[in-house]
Amino acid sequence: MDKKELYECDIVQDLLPLYYDDACSPSSREFVQQHLSTCEKCKKTYKKLENHTIDYIIEKESAGILERHAKKERTIAYKAGLVIAGLLLLPIVITFIVSIVSGGGLGTFSVVVASMMLVAALTVIPLMSHQKKLVKSILFGVIALLLIFFFVDRMNGGGEFILWTIPTIFGLSIPLFPFVIRSIDLPPVLSDKKALITMTWDTLWLFFTIFEVCNHYGDIQGLRDGSTITAILMIGVWLVFFTARYLSINTWVKSGIIVMICSVWMAFSTDAYTLVTEHKKQLTILSTNFGNWSTDTNINANVSSLTLILGVIISILLIAIGIIKMKNKRKFV
Repeated sequence: MDKKELYECDIVQDLLPLYYDDACSPSSREFVQQHLSTCEKCKKTYKKLENHTIDYIIEKESAGILERHAKKERTIAYKAGLVIAGLLLLPIVITFIVSIVSGGGLGTFSVVVASMMLVAALTVIPLMSHQKKLVKSILFGVIALLLIFFFVDRMNGGGEFILWTIPTIFGLSIPLFPFVIRSIDLPPVLSDKKALITMTWDTLWLFFTIFEVCNHYGDIQGLRDGSTITAILMIGVWLVFFTARYLSINTWVKSGIIVMICSVWMAFSTDAYTLVTEHKKQLTILSTNFGNWSTDTNINANVSSLTLILGVIISILLIAIGIIKMKNKRKFV
């Protein structure tokens, strides 16, 4: 083999990986093809590249190693969960024995059991679960917390369980329900409506909370006022939600609309409440006098007017920016 052939072989050997992956230029590909037709050495090298057996074996062995490692980690976590569960059983057993011997009943024992369930939700469940650990921990923890409320309520004579439960579920739902609903597999018709479900869930529990608290203390007037104020509040919240979630418009324009909704709601919400509850028509902003801040009426009117004016200005600026950006975008399309 002369120097020219050796030189070509060196070049082809460097190009073979690119040739195999179809990543070389047409001229290089043609050069490699011509060389392979006459050079047995380079042809054998190319055939080795075509042989996936070694790569397959390596890939399979790597996958097996990773699987064995993951299984080992799951086993360790499972054993740790069992150990912690066993440790949590100790105070339960001790409390049970003390309750029986002292004749004090099972009230304290029940509270301890529920408390240990709450601890288990934060420790044992994540260690022993393979999928949806957070959701399982949240659900198990909420159930344990409600059991604590129930048993403590029984020990105190009863009557407070629902009063404690509904506000607690509402308070926990605000930060935790989005994580739960996100991990749940819903039917196709609901799979893209998780945000709407979350808003509906939180709104219902807010009204449940107002109803239960007022009803528990027999405050009928408070129930009416609280429900009215909440309804007016939630109208603004829902308008913002629908604007942010469902309007297919420029982000700047969407932000402008949201600012407008918030400013109008803050300026006229008191007037809306007065109209609904007292059937009295009024516009607070008509009492605006920026030179007089001495009375509550003037303060409320001045603050409402400033809120409305600033909100409208900011809203117009955001919408104008959004429109300009949309026009510029169309020019480049």
